[in-house]
Amino acid sequence: MRVLHTNFLRGWGGQSNRILMECEALASRGWEILLSVPGESELARRAITRGIPVDSSVSYENMLRSVVRNDVRRFRQLVERFQPEIVHLHGGRDSWIAALALGTKARRPVIIRTKHNVFPISDHWFNRWMYGRFFDGIVCLSSAIVAQCSEKPYIDPRKLVLIPSACNVVDFMRAASAREKVRSEFGFAPDAVVIVMSGRLRPEKGHDILLAAVPRVLQQVPHAKFLLLGAGSLEGRIARELAEHNLTESIHLAGFRSDVAECLSAADIAVQPSRSEGLGTAVIEAAAAGLPVVATAVGGIPDVIVHGETGILVPPENPEALADAIVQLAQNPAQRRALGEAARLRVARLFSKEALGDKTDDYYRRMLVARRLA
Repeated sequence: MRVLHTNFLRGWGGQSNRILMECEALASRGWEILLSVPGESELARRAITRGIPVDSSVSYENMLRSVVRNDVRRFRQLVERFQPEIVHLHGGRDSWIAALALGTKARRPVIIRTKHNVFPISDHWFNRWMYGRFFDGIVCLSSAIVAQCSEKPYIDPRKLVLIPSACNVVDFMRAASAREKVRSEFGFAPDAVVIVMSGRLRPEKGHDILLAAVPRVLQQVPHAKFLLLGAGSLEGRIARELAEHNLTESIHLAGFRSDVAECLSAADIAVQPSRSEGLGTAVIEAAAAGLPVVATAVGGIPDVIVHGETGILVPPENPEALADAIVQLAQNPAQRRALGEAARLRVARLFSKEALGDKTDDYYRRMLVARRLA
């Protein structure tokens, strides 16, 4: 059975990570997978190294009329050539291309769309048609996304299924042995309490909230160090702010890293002050690394972090609350260890790669049976 996955993003983040993990899990269960992604994307590079076939004939470059026309034609040719039983879409741009290519076909594959974030769904007519009629099923990463989709009168609730993202907990456990090496690389002293934030440098992730909280943390925990992992549109601005506020000694801007698991091993606390979060791959990975997580109670984060049991949840847009929670954990090693271990166990139970593969495999089979019976 053949599945065509699509993604228009060129960088790396939780969405791309989820797609790659899903493809690997399904391929190991006997599904024939093909990824339709830009050839220069990080997802394409990683997929090829892991043996997942990639087709880059569709550019998903932008929505200019000439580009769309070519992409629609190429997408239609790709589907005719690969003959998938399921087309699994993961973003807005690739969904539009697929809808324009396949929307008028009387016989088409099962069309599934994963909603990766809690960004609002615009209520224009094309979205109402896509979500209401073109998509045969909608995968939601968190209960918050299920609730958001359920509020739309044109989305049949029976189309919605909750399948959280995942990580390979074993990889993060193995990476623990790199702790001293990575701390030495970043120049962290043995007694430093390291607070890590992982994620794309974009406004919705709340890096500015963390930067506003740092002085309050340093007043009470002078030996605290901050490690920011990730790249994005705000990288230049953040670098300038660190220099302007004399924070370069306390905050290390590491940029994009392919060894996130090893970098997390160097930390003692993880933070995620997001304004918006579909589920929070970075939160899942930090928990898998055995770190207590301080995060905002937005989107799908409360699906992962249980306040007081696996981490601390704080209100969004509140640097003071964020700082106080960080200080609490920085000054209490026993609490850090207890919350971190509980977080790892929760992720291993609910957000494992095996669970993602089993749930998606079962969902695909049910969708194909429903199509045959229709």
